[in-house]
Amino acid sequence: MNARRAARLFALTLIVAQPALCQAQVYSWKDANGKVHYGSQPPAGQTVETRKLAPAPTATADEEAARKANAEKQMAEREKQQKAQEGAKKTQEDQANAKVREENCRQAKAHLAGIEAGQTRFTINDKGERMALDGTVRDAELRRARQGVDTWCKPAK
Repeated sequence: MNARRAARLFALTLIVAQPALCQAQVYSWKDANGKVHYGSQPPAGQTVETRKLAPAPTATADEEAARKANAEKQMAEREKQQKAQEGAKKTQEDQANAKVREENCRQAKAHLAGIEAGQTRFTINDKGERMALDGTVRDAELRRARQGVDTWCKPAK
């Protein structure tokens, strides 16, 4: 019984959903078993009932306004999500940069402490020879080490 109703409802829905048939006639008839059928063409030799379908309703101004409001709401939600993602990405980048700065600061301080402690430090010259840092070379390296500490250990802007 329910299958019969579902079949009738399905057939009617198909007919109504077709835009070309919105103004067309729909025919209904009963077969020899008493089953009701619907179609756009009447069968030959059958008594049919004719129905005219009303045109499809058009969207009203309220429906258009609701669609527009819904679209704007969805767009605002997407923008909000995008800003949240960008904020999270920026936070991760800031944290990564802070770790790099922290490690560079630690290394710069260790280098400066080694030079200031009076340890003999060596460097490699242009010829690939090992050369002790003393005199003006040591003073220049000390300035570079202090500048490195100043650069890496001051708070990020």
